[in-house]
This record gives sequence, C-alpha cells and structure tokens, in this order.
Amino acid sequence: SSRSLLAVFKREVFSGIAMALEAVTPEGFRTDGRRVNEPRGVNCCVGSDGRCEADGYAVFELGSTKAVAYVFGPMEAKQRSQIVHDRATLSCTLSTASFATPARNFRGRGDRQSQERSMWIQQTFESALLLEQYPRSQIQLHVQVLQAEGGGVAAAINAATLAFADAGLPMRDLVVACSAGMLGRRPAIDLSREEEQAGGAQVLMAVLTGAKKVSLLEVESKVPEGQFVQLYDMALAGCEAIAEQMRICLVDHAAQGFSLRTSMRSGKKV
Repeated sequence: SSRSLLAVFKREVFSGIAMALEAVTPEGFRTDGRRVNEPRGVNCCVGSDGRCEADGYAVFELGSTKAVAYVFGPMEAKQRSQIVHDRATLSCTLSTASFATPARNFRGRGDRQSQERSMWIQQTFESALLLEQYPRSQIQLHVQVLQAEGGGVAAAINAATLAFADAGLPMRDLVVACSAGMLGRRPAIDLSREEEQAGGAQVLMAVLTGAKKVSLLEVESKVPEGQFVQLYDMALAGCEAIAEQMRICLVDHAAQGFSLRTSMRSGKKV
C-alpha cells in the first residue's frame, strides 16, 4: 500500500541521515575502520592467458567492489556508419550483474543509468586513447560490475584502463578514477556502498595521472558551500594512490610476459 511504501521511504531516509552523522568517529575513523583519506585496498589482474577471445582483459577490485573489462579491436567496422576516416571509433557498454548487490537488481546495458555511465566512460577514453593511429577501424569496450559495494563506476574505468593496456592500445596517459563524498560534515575518499547511500554530496573523478588532467568530473547531490575544493582534492589524492597500485600491476604483468617469451625462446618449459 501507499502508506507502507511511505513508511519504508521515511525509514530509509532517517537511517541514511543517522549513518551520515555516525559515519566518522571523533578520532577520524569510518565504520569500516578506514580514515577519511584512506581508499580501500586494490587488487587487479591483467590478461586472460587465452581463456577468452578478447584482445584485452582485466579485473579490478576496490575493496569488495569488482569490475571486469573486455576490449575487442582494433578491428574492421561492421557498419559503414561506424567508419571515421581519420581515427578509430570507440563504443562502450557498462552493465551490473544481477547478483552484484544484496537487492539483486539487474542493470543491463539498456537501462538509462547504465547508458549514461557508459557514455561517461566512452568520452573519458576517447580523450585518452590515440584513436588517430587506427583510422577506419572500431574498438569495443565491455565492462561488467560483478560486485557493487561502492565506487562501481570508478572500478569500471580502472578495469577498462588495464584492459586497454593489455590490448596494447596506446594511451596518452594512465586513466585512473576515484570517488569522494561528504560523510556528515567531513569529506572522505572512496565511499563504500553504505556511505554512498547516506545521501551526502559525492564526486566521481577520472584523471590522466601523469599530467594530472581531469578527464571526467561528475557531481551527485548539492555540494555544501566551501566543500567542493576539499572533495576535489580528496578524489585527486585517491586517484594518485590507486594509480600507484595499477602501475605495479602493469609492471608485474609485463615482467611475466617478458619472462614467458624468454623461456619459450630458450626452449624451457613454463
């Protein structure tokens, strides 16, 4: 009934407000034990070892949030409308698995929110990839969020960066994304799902890390006066911290590939 729905809505709102007020202790710790300037742990994997047909493959985990990215191409465009004579065209699809959240809500590629966020990712990488090196061709990116425990879009962008690197596609710089938001009156980095649901102002940022050039900046909810710069700086610091972990992952992947090729040339079994 309408009354029961209203009661549920009020309960959700008040619980969100209470969570926001209790999100940071006087000592500066959040409910999950992190400090406000501390991102969740990063774990990533690059390359499928031939287990899938994608030209580039990567898994990126930010805490319990997990995204997997597949890159296909460059390849011949299937439709004439997709051909651009002086560069490659990039298409991106983002979806969320039905089991990604406790609510079990499936967000496929066709719903409005997924389409909007797919466009964010596409535009971010159109400015980062050297598409002019592959004229009259097509590149496809498919990203799926397997676990959505906060920062799903940031994880998707980071997974895509690693997948593009695995595919050998040249980029102007490493693209890294992170979120930041208000917990009560304090800005915090890399919000969890519970912190996102508290209803405070949030920003999502993607940067070209070397030049520190912002390629994506999305703001949700109204940012309190005087707090935007703090949120901006928090998100930028998060991008820099995550970038360091992604570089380590890419170096390890390159070293493994080099070791494998060396072993094959010498005739050793791997």
